[in-house]
Amino acid sequence: MDLLLDIFHHHLLNTITYDQVLKVEKEYYDTLKTFWRESNFLTPKWWLLVTLSVLSPIVWIKFVDKSRITEITSFGMFYGIAAIILDSIGSNALVWTYPIRLTPYLYPQLYPYDVGIVIIPFMFVYQRWGNDFKEFLIATGLLSAFLAFMAETFMEALMIYKEFTWKNIYSFPIYWLLGLICWGISKQFKKLEQKKR
Repeated sequence: MDLLLDIFHHHLLNTITYDQVLKVEKEYYDTLKTFWRESNFLTPKWWLLVTLSVLSPIVWIKFVDKSRITEITSFGMFYGIAAIILDSIGSNALVWTYPIRLTPYLYPQLYPYDVGIVIIPFMFVYQRWGNDFKEFLIATGLLSAFLAFMAETFMEALMIYKEFTWKNIYSFPIYWLLGLICWGISKQFKKLEQKKR
């Protein structure tokens, strides 16, 4: 019995408390906010992120097919939620990072890129080719290649995005597969909706 108490007591003494985690987290955020103010805010790269954040929704609302806005938006929401979760996992695991951020309070850090360069273009591809699987397959493959090999490379060159253990080649099948999965989900939802009419 004494041995069990000793093991339990030893375990408790060597356990990190949640207060310690909060203390480290506060130090991290204080440092991040200082870094953001000194190195990000009002720089040309920061303005690029602001422009993406403002222009992409304006372009989308101007050119989206209003007669299918619910269907197209639901596809975008499925894609967007998955993309943002994956981006959060990758950046929090330090597989990649974003040296330039729109704000230190936003996760994932490159939300403007996720929305403006990934999600909205996928919604336009769905709008244009979403009614034919073969056409959608090809169009999403081309968009995925553009995003993985050109857009990500461009963001790396600008030093807005930095890979640690990730490689652009890994992004290509993920963008593509995610588009196809979201296409399937959207079509299933559309069938369910039509059955209720």
